[in-house]
Amino acid sequence: MKANLYTIKTLTNLHVGSGDINFDIIDNQVQKDRFLPIIHSSSLKGALREHFSKRGDNFINFIFGGEGDEKKEGAISFFESKLLTRPVRSNVKPYFSATTPEIIKGLIETIKTFNINYAKLDELEKFYNKIKSLDKITIFSKDNLDEVYLEDKKVKVEKKSFDIDFLKDIAVYPYKEFIKLELPVIARNKLENGKSVNLWYEEVVPSESLFYVILLQPDNIDNSDKDKINQFLRSFEKEKIFQIGANKSIGYGFCRFKRISDE
Repeated sequence: MKANLYTIKTLTNLHVGSGDINFDIIDNQVQKDRFLPIIHSSSLKGALREHFSKRGDNFINFIFGGEGDEKKEGAISFFESKLLTRPVRSNVKPYFSATTPEIIKGLIETIKTFNINYAKLDELEKFYNKIKSLDKITIFSKDNLDEVYLEDKKVKVEKKSFDIDFLKDIAVYPYKEFIKLELPVIARNKLENGKSVNLWYEEVVPSESLFYVILLQPDNIDNSDKDKINQFLRSFEKEKIFQIGANKSIGYGFCRFKRISDE
């Protein structure tokens, strides 16, 4: 099996609903793995299938699986999309991208487990070794920064950068601090005849968040099937921007996919 690794950057707010009944102040929560937002594989797969089905591509059932009388597994396995970074407000720039050592460790383990060709694995491990024992919120940046606050909390700054795009101006939180960061909650209003009849609250993953995901493809397939996989991957990587989750009519869910593994 060959695994391809992609990042997913949210260009607008993202709401992929959990579907769970809850009695919290938030009516509609996003999908989470314990404390951190995720995108379930079924949600991602469904959004991509809908996108390509509208185009009429001939690889739909082969890639995503057949339906009805032609029900069968798809050739590509879509994994759960896991959070990599999320934006946090700052006094010196609009935001820093925040992560935690546990997330970086999970990414490294994923790359090694699936034997993914990632040219910058050494740099990623170098970064993890630097941050794994941090007990204070710390920003790593190539710029000279003084008196930096994140969400009204003063943080430590180190003038250091790493040769990986998603680690530019990175803010590293200890895990216990990271899971305390709240997601934005937006009040939504239902109108009937111009009158407000229902107000509810919806949680979102903010724009400029970053997830990572694996797409797994089989090795031993005939040439015609390999052509369909390559056709899908070319189309997928060429288009790059897809819409995932709810509230598409108001611009939610626009995401940019970027392959970061090597051929």
